[in-house]
Amino acid sequence: MVLGGPDFDAAPDALLASSATPAFRAQASGNPIAVPAQYRSPAPICGDSLTLHFDPLPGSRDEVAEIRSLLTEGKDESKSATPDVIELTGARASEEAFKTRAPECRALHLATHGFFLDGGCDSSLKISGVDSPLLLSGLALAGANRRSEASGEAEDGILTAEEIASLDLSGVGWVVLSACETGVGKVVAGEGVLGLRRAFEVAGAGTLIMSLWKIDDEVTRDWMRHLYTGRLEGMSTAEAVHSASLALIRERRAEGRTTHPFYWGAFVAAGDWR
Repeated sequence: MVLGGPDFDAAPDALLASSATPAFRAQASGNPIAVPAQYRSPAPICGDSLTLHFDPLPGSRDEVAEIRSLLTEGKDESKSATPDVIELTGARASEEAFKTRAPECRALHLATHGFFLDGGCDSSLKISGVDSPLLLSGLALAGANRRSEASGEAEDGILTAEEIASLDLSGVGWVVLSACETGVGKVVAGEGVLGLRRAFEVAGAGTLIMSLWKIDDEVTRDWMRHLYTGRLEGMSTAEAVHSASLALIRERRAEGRTTHPFYWGAFVAAGDWR
């Protein structure tokens, strides 16, 4: 599954309509969209309740198209031996679609906004009135900006670590979280760091690639392209992560741009190194 470019402003009825249609299969886009530097994380505002607003991420949608193109390049998709690639973008990149399809996938790539609410905010996400550390981390999916309109048991577009931990992802060998601060979480004495990493481990996923700080939308797209290029050339997870960072350094140096670690060092891998 490759998921990215969610429509954060999608109305609840649009999400219901999208769940009844097949996964969208876009072709790789041409030239990248020129946009100002943009991070894959929201700006939290603390008060009586927590408000999170998620801006569009054009780079993440192009990233998804590029990765699918790499995965299917030179393959005959009419043959059963070719792995099926589920591509979810726009309103189709919904919480319901992820929860339904993710358990059947061998690999998951999620390119969207990530969030971690540290000690500066009191979470308004509670279970039975008690704060849960796994509710402080999560990913924004389609409809996240209109989550207040979700009624009943409808999904609200906020995929929390708590919800991920409740899934059966034992068949998933590779998870790439292409979002901000997906490798951080709340430190609990005797438990360690509780966040998205712990959630995917509890769910049974094998290897997780995650970020340790805020990441730029377009720069991350470039790093991810190098990651999958290396992986498809037969590199192990550890080698592919290392190679992607080196490739980005060389690319930025050739273009006369800064090679500060901020741009290439955010991503780390945990789990099976192969």
